[in-house]
Amino acid sequence: RFDAVVTMGPRASLAYGLLCALLRRPSKQILTEVFLDFPRPASAGWRIKTALFRRISRRALGLLTNSSGEVALIARRFAIPENRLRFVPMYTTIPDPGRRPGNDGTVVSIGRTLRDLDTLAAAARLIDAPIVVVAGKRDRMPADLPPNVRVLREIPLAETHRLLAGAAVAVAPLQATERSTGQVFIFEAMALGKPVVATRSVGTVDYLRDGENGLLVEPGDAAGLAAAVNRLRNDPALADRLAAAALADCQAQWMPDPHAARKLKAIGDLCRQSQTAQETGTESPPR
Repeated sequence: RFDAVVTMGPRASLAYGLLCALLRRPSKQILTEVFLDFPRPASAGWRIKTALFRRISRRALGLLTNSSGEVALIARRFAIPENRLRFVPMYTTIPDPGRRPGNDGTVVSIGRTLRDLDTLAAAARLIDAPIVVVAGKRDRMPADLPPNVRVLREIPLAETHRLLAGAAVAVAPLQATERSTGQVFIFEAMALGKPVVATRSVGTVDYLRDGENGLLVEPGDAAGLAAAVNRLRNDPALADRLAAAALADCQAQWMPDPHAARKLKAIGDLCRQSQTAQETGTESPPR
């Protein structure tokens, strides 16, 4: 009864896609929030999971990604044409973007997925400022954290926003990975008018322009991370300029309504593409 069924997350996507395959029903599926994990060809579980996703992706209408870089990566991993994928930019979860008054001098880093805390700990030794790290309950912390680093775990969302609103600099140290991550925290910081330093990665380059609305550093570069943070702390005019540009980008582009319009357009494009392929006989048969 539907033109498309949008599934979110790996479990729901696998369940729906495999059910269609088992019942030999045409799949009208569009997968979202399906992230790439590290390739582990030696792992039987990884090989089975990848094979299952390849099967349902080939039968589906398409897949939406959170970053432009994931289009080619997912197409290659799941063995589907790139024209079956669409990049839909994310959006800020802060309902009222705007500069928050106050600056307590802290450097704040929040998040759980694929954070490079070893590099952050090494950089902290070169930063003369208090650093607050908010992490998950099971996230591993470096054993030799410097004294200027304070770790908080599993605190309420409102508390994370309070910490971020008072920060001087927001930092997103990310591991080198094919998976996009870190965007939610980056968008929160930008929407609160905070200057951002982040690792150059699949999940950041679509949203941060180095020297324009934030600063990007290379993966694993502790000295570069510290230098970028210190540069913003020592140059308030630069910090203000980058923060203002980031906030303007959020208000103009990365709000829920524009995101919804882009997502609906992408879903419509994939539906029409599949319909055209069926009518012209160019659609690949399900495997």
